[in-house]
Amino acid sequence: MLLPRFELEAPPTLAEACELLAQAGSEARLLAGGTDLLLKMKRGELRPRLLIALSRLAELRRVQVSDLGLGVGPLCTMSQLEGNVLLAPETAWAGLAEGAGSVGGPTIRNRATVGGNLVNARPCADSVPPMITLDAQLQLESRDGGQRIVPLDGFITGPGETRLRSDELLTAIVLPSPRGPAGSAYLKITRRAAMEVTLVGCAASVTLDEAGQVVQQARLVLTSVAPVPLRVPAAEKVLAGVALDAAEAAIREAGETARGIARPIDDHRAPADYRSEMVAVTVRRALRTALSRARGKEGAR
Repeated sequence: MLLPRFELEAPPTLAEACELLAQAGSEARLLAGGTDLLLKMKRGELRPRLLIALSRLAELRRVQVSDLGLGVGPLCTMSQLEGNVLLAPETAWAGLAEGAGSVGGPTIRNRATVGGNLVNARPCADSVPPMITLDAQLQLESRDGGQRIVPLDGFITGPGETRLRSDELLTAIVLPSPRGPAGSAYLKITRRAAMEVTLVGCAASVTLDEAGQVVQQARLVLTSVAPVPLRVPAAEKVLAGVALDAAEAAIREAGETARGIARPIDDHRAPADYRSEMVAVTVRRALRTALSRARGKEGAR
């Protein structure tokens, strides 16, 4: 399949990128890794007049820690995040590395960007659930509207749909530093080890009190069981305030609570009953790993 005809611009500055986007509006698409965009264009699903390549904007590739927390540039590839020492298992942000490492195969991960995975808003996106559990804040910029900060939780409104305006560009993702010992994890169930759409995925983050003895906060997000990444506050509440010696019972209850909330579908990859069972399994495993990491002990799933 051939690509339809289009114009290509590669602006050297963020200001010029915003200007081009403002001028072209809905007729333009931003080109980062292109793993989804170019495929849709070949299929005829999208026919933009203008592609704005972001490859020259080096500032959108940075991963760095500041007083605000961890800043992730939207042009960071999945491979860069998967192997970044700032997202190692002993850090609070390990779940993002695991989500990034779950995307496609090595060739895809070398091209696909975290910003593209986010704004494409696919129900099976692997990097998005960990970022939601880590309370990600999105920095959006436009020529006329300046800059605005919005939470990732609630940003995706449906398959392929977000609250991003047609004149806006995602310029940064900020994961705030936790207030206490913390750990996170992401895992998914697929039919094959790689290059397979997620059947069920679960991201979990756990923050302990300063003494490291009580769960202060837990966040859970499921993927591939709803049109959007599904946060499950009812399951999160089960763990809030639980002492570590009672955590296993709470984890099992959280798994059953999440299973009752999820609404998986039947399709050619797996029946709904199987997906429902895997919701409980992935919630338990993700929570155990996140809790173990928060305690400073890397645990088996």
